[in-house]
Amino acid sequence: EGPSARTHIPSSINVKEAFNFTSVPNNAAVFALGPRCGPGEGQCDHGLCCSPSGYCGNTKHYCISPGCQIDYGNCDASRTPEGGSTTNFPRLHLGEVPYGHGIFSCTVPKTIALTFDDGPNTYTGDLLDILDSFKAKATFFITGINSGKGEIDDFTLPWGRLIQRMHYSGHQIASHSWSHQDLSKITSSQRYDQMLKNEAALRNIFGAIPTYMRPPYSSCTINSGCLDDMGELGYHVTYYNVDTDDYNNDHPEYIQRSKDIFDRALAMQDPPGRPFLVIAHDVHKQTVYNLTSYILEKTYASGFSAVTVGECLGDPKYNWYRWI
Repeated sequence: EGPSARTHIPSSINVKEAFNFTSVPNNAAVFALGPRCGPGEGQCDHGLCCSPSGYCGNTKHYCISPGCQIDYGNCDASRTPEGGSTTNFPRLHLGEVPYGHGIFSCTVPKTIALTFDDGPNTYTGDLLDILDSFKAKATFFITGINSGKGEIDDFTLPWGRLIQRMHYSGHQIASHSWSHQDLSKITSSQRYDQMLKNEAALRNIFGAIPTYMRPPYSSCTINSGCLDDMGELGYHVTYYNVDTDDYNNDHPEYIQRSKDIFDRALAMQDPPGRPFLVIAHDVHKQTVYNLTSYILEKTYASGFSAVTVGECLGDPKYNWYRWI
């Protein structure tokens, strides 16, 4: 999975845009940004957020995850879903698909598992319409609060109902963490926090927690302890063997590159009928309105089926979730 282009978190803040300044001296701009924070600077006071650029403040430029520095202040990711923690829920390892190990490919021949990360977001409803029109199933790796969209289980927002629609339409729902942190670069306690909060939010939406997850940035290393933690939590760590690179091609002139990637994968089937696990992102316009239909047309024309990750691994549907 690609870098921060998908998260829409700026690496630095344009002071004039952020504060609508017309002309201020440099020292005034620094003062307006707030005290420094982050590595070598320390934490923010009084519940303020530490921005990606290392300044304390309380607006979205400071507080939106995953850019907000969780070790040095408050962040929107600090919020906790209502309804209690899922900490003590049983974590049985059922079925033949391994837990706490990386899964990079499907096992059922002539299947293609199309997966979407980082949503739900603005285009997700239309994506569901497109999938319905093809009678295709997909897997959605859901983030709970990334990119300033608010909590997914806040039903004043559209996200919870979109996730319910995914579930009732037969798509698979999986976890992509609470706020899209790099799970290899945070502590074990923080990893648990990332996964348990997302579980609680998903439970509040459709009454279950998933057994499949995909680590943000495809980062869940052995040395960091991440794979062990995911195993303890009862997760199948799901990667891919076809990266559409859609986050780098979200423009009408560039999306053909993502189509070409998929075409090359189909052309190099070895053996014939080799299944594919494809990653894309429903937060990108060209992915939803251009690439998805192209992939599905090619999928069916090549004699493949568009299925969920669980289906492409031969895992019965009752193993995809833990019902609460």
